[in-house]
Order: sequence, then structure tokens, then C-alpha cells
Amino acid sequence: MAVDTDLEDVNQITVYIPFNDSDDASADVAPPSLFPERDFHQGCQLRFQACRAAWGKCLKRMQELIHSLHAPVVENVVEQVKKSYTDELPGLPYPELPVVSVTSSSTTSSLFDEISFRLEESTDELFDDINDHFVTHVFPSDCITVTGTMKTIVSGFVSRSPTGGQDIKRKPSTSLAAYDIALLEAWYRAVCDARDERHDRSHLVVIMHDFEQLEPQVVQDMFEICSSYIPRLPLVFILALASPPSPSYIRATYPHSMLALLRVRDCPFPLAEKSLHDILLETFFDPTFEPDIMIGPTTIDFAVDFFARHSSSLDGLLSILQLAHMKHFEEPLSVLAPAQALGRSKDAAKVLLTPDAFPFLDALFARVQQSTLIAPVEHATSWRSATVDSLLSSVETARDIFRMRAKLLRVAFRLLLRVRQFMLVHGYKTVQGDQTVPDLMCLALRGRLGSVYGHLCSVVKKLTAAQLEDFVRVVHDFFRDVPEDVKAEEDEVISRVGTAYKMLCPDASAQEISGPLGNWLSEYFKLRMVALEDTPLWDIWYTSSTPFPSELINPSPRASVLAGLIHPQDYMSPGQRSGDDEDDDLPDISILFKGYLESAKMINVYDWFESFVGFLEARKRRVGKTHIPDGVNGTSRTPSRKKGKQKQVEVEDVDEGAGEDEEWLMEVQARFIRALQELDYLGFIKHTGRKVDHVMRTVFDSPE
Repeated sequence: MAVDTDLEDVNQITVYIPFNDSDDASADVAPPSLFPERDFHQGCQLRFQACRAAWGKCLKRMQELIHSLHAPVVENVVEQVKKSYTDELPGLPYPELPVVSVTSSSTTSSLFDEISFRLEESTDELFDDINDHFVTHVFPSDCITVTGTMKTIVSGFVSRSPTGGQDIKRKPSTSLAAYDIALLEAWYRAVCDARDERHDRSHLVVIMHDFEQLEPQVVQDMFEICSSYIPRLPLVFILALASPPSPSYIRATYPHSMLALLRVRDCPFPLAEKSLHDILLETFFDPTFEPDIMIGPTTIDFAVDFFARHSSSLDGLLSILQLAHMKHFEEPLSVLAPAQALGRSKDAAKVLLTPDAFPFLDALFARVQQSTLIAPVEHATSWRSATVDSLLSSVETARDIFRMRAKLLRVAFRLLLRVRQFMLVHGYKTVQGDQTVPDLMCLALRGRLGSVYGHLCSVVKKLTAAQLEDFVRVVHDFFRDVPEDVKAEEDEVISRVGTAYKMLCPDASAQEISGPLGNWLSEYFKLRMVALEDTPLWDIWYTSSTPFPSELINPSPRASVLAGLIHPQDYMSPGQRSGDDEDDDLPDISILFKGYLESAKMINVYDWFESFVGFLEARKRRVGKTHIPDGVNGTSRTPSRKKGKQKQVEVEDVDEGAGEDEEWLMEVQARFIRALQELDYLGFIKHTGRKVDHVMRTVFDSPE
């Protein structure tokens, strides 16, 4: 009731309407399936849960790898900051301002978050190793002017309490200007007085993000101001650079007079291309890690191409792989990707034995019957005894086959890389070839690595006795470290390697061992390097050559918004359409947008509203749901000339319809205002002060 009272009060400018869960009628409704002819009611929700679990496992693995790539850089930066005011050249005419540059185009914000965390934490006080420094972050938007830059730096430190308590606020009338570095000096003295002597080594670290985007003149003035307070203020600057280390952006942009004030130390990040290769290799081709979904060569090719052409950021790689997972789980059968995705056999039977799940069962039954899980001689009779439990049991068997086939492929691929690296170390440069590691991954997944491992095995036959001894030892050590289930599967292979290892002796001829070893190695690669599409029901766990949805990673928001406003039916499910006429399904914002496209540069809001009302009237008459009372749009019928009782009845009808007319008119006004505000929020209209009842168009190009 309070909300209704506030809405009726003309003095109220803003009214807060609390959220009510009951208002959201579609909260528990499953999203529409792209394949309703072979899906079931709960399929979308179950696939969404499976997708989250599969991607969560993959993301956790990749984050661990990214953290391991960051670790050496973080340690180097922390060490440089720690000794920035102790490792100085003697005899300098003035102290230099320590600057640490972190160069990489593939780094993410998490790298500098890790650096900030390591610098601010207090550890190892027993061994006199304290990293209790103060850190603040500066972004390009904060560095428009010198005053703004200094204010950001000074305020980033002095807003903290010197004793480490709650942040404090200073009154402008009782302190120095916020951009005055003398305020920072006074604050730092207070920090040193409030803490013990060991904290005199605490440094003031400034992390400058996207350093190339900063205005060079502003940065030059800032460095000159800060260098004049060294060493009273132990400032250390960490610069985040995306440009290549050679030629150096700092030395190419800033004059020698400013560089003379700095002591620059470089902490390069591993090459972006090498980081990409390592992450893909350790995530999808590591024998000790088993992802729920194996990506195919199409996804790998797109990720490498996007990384090289558009953005060499590891965040972009994560987005690409996440989209690949989401695309894969659009397929209804992918709900069976995790083990016991539908629960136990009783729960699965309860879900799949409903009428709406019969199309899904039919599709699953057809796939199982067409696979190698059913012997050809049993095709004519096996379908008679098929049950939900037997189908799910067949899926579990197919899962075990695929998992083992994929794991053996990973082991063989890692052995091929190990052999390739061994040959390169010993001077056989011809094995390098033109293929990169992702190219070899794609060839391995397609089963087309014959020429690569054929050349490697031919080189094995030419190894000298000393090289052959090292090679057999490398292969022997490789199989010693594989998982236990692989050892059980590759027992014959490991026994042959052990036999070759025992045959190594000074009297044995290299040709007697290298020839059979090369032939056996070639047969091993040929047996294991096969396409994963040869396994039954492979598309449940493998993306294969499914086209990557590149339009999602590089979208066109302007064209998408215009298309959604002009053709909203394309974004509706068949069940949401109310009639054959397209105009019957248009939302209010699309109705206004049609008038928007037909208008001139300036739009009269009242005329726009009249057009909106006329469109709704015509639609109501066409649909025939309710009677449209006259007089809503300012028009009225000619009054009847009949007299007597007939006239009295007409007056009563008009009185009864007057309330409905007013309510409907208020509803239309509210809908018009809401649609107009949505167009305003999207940026299609602009208000002018010259004509209050007019708005200006901002989009004039043809949307077609």
C-alpha cells in the first residue's frame, strides 16, 4: 500500500519498488533447446550444470598453469623492489629513481594482483625477510594531467592509516593539497614513527598499468617531481608494458635527460607464443590430467590464429575455450558427458521414461545401434532387449573406451615431442620442420602425423652407439613416469623398451638395436596416433571439427541491436509467438523504433505517441480480444439522434466505458514512456534544450 501511495503522490520524484520473486514468472523455466526434436524437458538445465563442471575443471587447470608462468616473474619483481635502495652504484651525483618494467603482451591483471599481494604481505619475520610495502595502482584514466597523476599517487597512500587501522579521511582545510608530494612525505614519516625500525625499509610501490597509453609529457613531469624526493620517499615504480622489449618503448619515447633520473630494471615475461603452446599442451595433452571435454583441431586453430592476429592475451584464450565448451553442450547427447550425469539407474530411468524424453531416447538408441558397441550379428535382435539401463551401460562403456584412447594418444604425443627434442639437442635439425606444437596437436587429433614420426624413426636408425644409449634411457625414463593405468595398458611396450635398455652394452652393435627400435617405434606411433572419431559415441566428449562460433568472440553489438529491434521475431522461440502476423508479436520498443526509422532528424514526442496509440488500436482490432473504446486517440463517434429510452441506454454505456478508457489510456502512456526510456538508454535519442517536446535522432544509417 505504501508503494501505491507514493505513486499517487505528485511530489515524489523517485519511488522504490521492492523486488518480488513471484513477479519473475519465467525464473524456473528452462531455456529453449536448439534441437527440440531430440531433446527432453530437463536437458538444457542438466547440460548447463555439466558444462559448468567441465569448464570449471579446465579453468582451474589453466589458472594453475598461468600462475606457474607468473611465479618466476613475480619473484623477480619482488626481489628487484626489495633491493631497489640497497643495490645502488656508488659515486652517483644524485640518487636514481628505481623503475621495474614488466614486459609482456599476454599478461593479465592477475599478474599484478599477485605482485601486489606479495609486496604487501608480511612473511618470514623470524629470518628478517619482511615484504610489508605499500602499493597503489595508477591507470591511464587517472593520468590526464600532472595534477591528476600526482593526486592519484599521493591519495593512494595517504588515505591509509599510518598504524594500519581503518582508512582515514582528511579535511581539505586542515591538510596540504591532495596532489602535493610533501603530504606523502609527512605521511611516510608518520608511518615510520608509528612502526618499529624494521619498517623503515618499507617502500612505496606505484604500479602503472598500460604504460604505453599514458601521456609521455605527463609521465616525464611526474618522474621529475618524484625523483627530487629520493631517498626521503622510497618510491619504486612498476611499469606494465605490452610492447616488445626490443626496441625499448621507454628509451625510444623519453629523452635522455629524464632517463638519467631513472634506474630501469627489466623483468621480461615468457614469450606470448610459448605461453600459449605450454598452456594448450599441459591442459589437453598431459597424461596426468584428463579434461572432461577434449577440444578438436578447429578450436586449436582458431585459438592460435586469434592469439596471433588479434589479441595475444591469456584472457582471450580462456574466453575462446569457454565458448568452445558452451558450443559443445548445445548438443542434447552431451548431457551424458560426465559420469552418472543423470544420477543412479533408478533416477535416470525416472527422468528418461517420461513422454517428453522419448525423442532423446530414440536418438541415443540409434547412435548406440550404429556404433561398434553392438556386434553386427546382434543388430537384428539386440534392439528387442534394449532398456534405459542397457543404453546407459553402453554409454559408460563408450566413455571408458574414449578416455583410454585419448589418454594413450596424449602419451604417444608427449613421447613424440620428447624424441623430437632429443634429436634437436643432438644436432638433427631436420626434424624441426615447419610445424609448431599446436600444428602437431591438430595433426595428431586428425591422425595425420605419419610423415612426422616416420622421419623421426628413420633418424633413430642412424643414431651412434652413445646417442642410442642416451635415447633408450630417455624413452625408458619416459614410460617409467606415465600413470599406472597407462602402464597396465602399455605393458608390452614397456617390456620392449626394458629389453632394449638391457641390451645396451659395450659389445653390442648400434645397428642391431637402432633398426628394430626404429621400426617398433614407428608401429607404436601408428597404433596410437589415430583420430578420436573412430571411437563409439565420440561426439559426447570431443568437439572434433565443429565450427567455432567466431561471431561470439568478436561480436558486432551495433548490428545486433538494430537487428533485434527490427526483427524481434528472430530472437523468439516458436512458443512465444502469438499469431501469424509479425506485427502481433512486436514489443513496444520495436513499435517505437519503426516510427523512429520513418521520422526526420527531430521527432515530435506527441506525434510519436499518437502513432504508437494508433498501432496498438489497430492490433487490438485485428486480434479481436477486446472492444476498443472510442475517444482514446481524441476521436469520437457521431452521437445517435434517437430519443427516449434508447438515448438513456447509450448514456449508461458511455459512463461504464469511461473508466475502462481512462485505464487503458494510462496503460498505453506507461508503456510508451517505458519504451521511450529504453531507446534513450540505448542511445538512440538525444534531448535538446531548444524544443522540450522534441527529441533528436542519433542513428541515421540504413539498418538493412
